Amino acid sequence: MKKILFCIIVSTMALSISSCVEDEIFVGPSAISNVSNAPLSPQSTQSVTVSAKITDLKGVVSATLYYKVSTAATYTSVAMTAGSNFMYSGVIPALPKDTQVKYYIQVTNQDGITAMYPSAAPTSTATYTVGASTVIRLFINEAMPDGTKDATDPDWVEIYNDSEVPVDLSGYFLYDEGIKSGNKTKRTLAAGTTIPAKGYLVLPTEYNGETVTFGLSTSGDAVYLENASGVLMSSLDFNTVAVTNKSSYGRRPDGSTTYVIFATPTKGSSNNNAQ
Repeated sequence: MKKILFCIIVSTMALSISSCVEDEIFVGPSAISNVSNAPLSPQSTQSVTVSAKITDLKGVVSATLYYKVSTAATYTSVAMTAGSNFMYSGVIPALPKDTQVKYYIQVTNQDGITAMYPSAAPTSTATYTVGASTVIRLFINEAMPDGTKDATDPDWVEIYNDSEVPVDLSGYFLYDEGIKSGNKTKRTLAAGTTIPAKGYLVLPTEYNGETVTFGLSTSGDAVYLENASGVLMSSLDFNTVAVTNKSSYGRRPDGSTTYVIFATPTKGSSNNNAQ
């Protein structure tokens, strides 16, 4: 607490009076309140805005947001921006699913005094956990066109679900270049066809036990996947690529735009280390 002396002097011809009043000006840390993060339960595709009301009679010099993944050794700092009604905000970028994030706020005022939220930070912090994104990311990941004409080892297409949630493929359409340019009906995936999060689904094409069948050409072809509304979700184009000798054609790594002929197909598993 700092004390300041205010004096009032009244002077007349007959009398001179002086009076002093001692006032007190508070010297201490800024007040930090109304701290929140939005969204409260973010998905992996969402950044998080941390907001706080910061008040100080003499003015705030800096407000800094510190955050880290719970397993990290050090914090990343973000300068908080002043808004209306003494509100300050800083943004934590989107982070992967199941990440636990720790954060705290540090404020310095014009007296050089530091305030923390939580008050025992960084020993104690505010936290949140990143949840699964509902964004759907499907890829035709691999195709093997040199199969048999029966159930022994038919042509097949592999779909990779790069989403963080399972996807119901009921009513989706699968077809090749010949069906796209001709009059044959697109193959409709059966009700109950699902693919797990970060998982793979292999679909035989020429022999699949369904009415509509199609084979893939080893001299060049393409495969297409549409959702039940007819929106193209993914395609794999090897129209100008010959894929023979039981090899396959696909993306490496999974879901990428880099395409490779695999001498050893990776049916139903990751292409990341395939040859």
